[in-house]
Amino acid sequence: MNLNKRQQYFDLGNQLPNKYMHLNFDNHCYWRIALDNTLFAKWKDVVPAPAYRNITEEQLDYVIHLLKNYLIDEQLLLEHNRISLAYRGKN
Repeated sequence: MNLNKRQQYFDLGNQLPNKYMHLNFDNHCYWRIALDNTLFAKWKDVVPAPAYRNITEEQLDYVIHLLKNYLIDEQLLLEHNRISLAYRGKN
């Protein structure tokens, strides 16, 4: 895996809690949301942990794309969180 992409993955996940303090999401919540919406399932049902090491390069690119979009589009983030929770049987 490209180390720059791995760094972007971590940096974005760590930036998002500061952007949306009112949501009370930890960094791992943003990674969960992006991973679930990339894999169209609860990510742990598709790949073993840690996900960033076990997804394809294309999937990692898309996760990074989503995380970047979450920084500018709270509605997308909230919609993707709803989808992620549905994959996990939570309403």
